[in-house]
Amino acid sequence: MLKSTETSTTKLFVISLAFFLVGGLLTTALPAVIEAKWREPTPGMRPYTDSEARGRAIYVKEGCWYCHTQQIRTLEADVKRYGWRGVDAPISTPSEFTRDAPHMFGTKRTGPDLGRVGGKYATSWHKTHFNNPRELVKGSVMPPFPWILAGNGGQDFTDLVAYIQTLGRTIPWRPNNDYEQ
Repeated sequence: MLKSTETSTTKLFVISLAFFLVGGLLTTALPAVIEAKWREPTPGMRPYTDSEARGRAIYVKEGCWYCHTQQIRTLEADVKRYGWRGVDAPISTPSEFTRDAPHMFGTKRTGPDLGRVGGKYATSWHKTHFNNPRELVKGSVMPPFPWILAGNGGQDFTDLVAYIQTLGRTIPWRPNNDYEQ
């Protein structure tokens, strides 16, 4: 059989496609069917407020998710890096994203992951960061977003920060749960 596969492009394509489909089903569809709890929202999860929903729309419109993911992967480096004061960040689970449409997982990590950033920084930090990211993070490649600070009389900034402050807050995992005032 192996010899005939090497000489037949059609057979090779069909067998390769079959392996791909079986692998896809085993790694994406089957776990979702087996783990029914993934379809249920995380306990304590609430719908976005109007301000948070507007902030999410700004996050989408400005393309923040192109450079920032919103998922803590199973890698030890992720749970350590995105943790808080020595506490590892919990790995993201599908149940955390049941109310998000479209999902804003992101695929590229040009900037840090924002999956557990809610509550880590005060509004003043975000204001400085959007105005001039390099002032807070040396070597940052993030461009400034001064129009967000002024947009809609400052409401765009307030809404965007309200949304960012929700990220990762459905799971009580940090010792003090918030930034120091």
